[in-house]
Amino acid sequence: HNLIAGNGGVDGAGGGVALCTGADFYEVTDNYIAGNLTQGNGGGVGHLGRSEGGFIARNRIVFNQSFNQALNSAGGGIFIGGGAALALGGLTEGSGSVTVEGNLIQGNLGGAGDGGGAKILWTLPEDLIRFANNFVVNNVSGLAGGGIALQDAANVEIVHNTIAHND
Repeated sequence: HNLIAGNGGVDGAGGGVALCTGADFYEVTDNYIAGNLTQGNGGGVGHLGRSEGGFIARNRIVFNQSFNQALNSAGGGIFIGGGAALALGGLTEGSGSVTVEGNLIQGNLGGAGDGGGAKILWTLPEDLIRFANNFVVNNVSGLAGGGIALQDAANVEIVHNTIAHND
């Protein structure tokens, strides 16, 4: 039940809310997350690295943006991604399992990257990303996936959502 508005980030993830490796069993629920900006990933909410049992639910995630023309930042509303591989040619440690449920994700901008509403990146088969019962509407992306973009995402369920009018 928080108002999270008008915040910014330079790098990493999360202009409004940043959730990084080891934030196991977090809950981001019943918030108004609006007007946040990051030059990294996840203008509104950014989950970066391995954290098990994340729960993002019943939020209004509106008018946030990720924008960095030089770095291809992504996920205007929400970003969920594993961290970069620890060794050259190695694999990511994944993101851990996250449930995104019952949110309004509207009017967000993934300015120079993918996923105006949400971007899911670098998850492993043992990670379950469940995206259910959300309204993902009127978001804009600079590259692909105006609503939701997936890249190297192994185990994602996108069910019972309204995904409409995204560019």
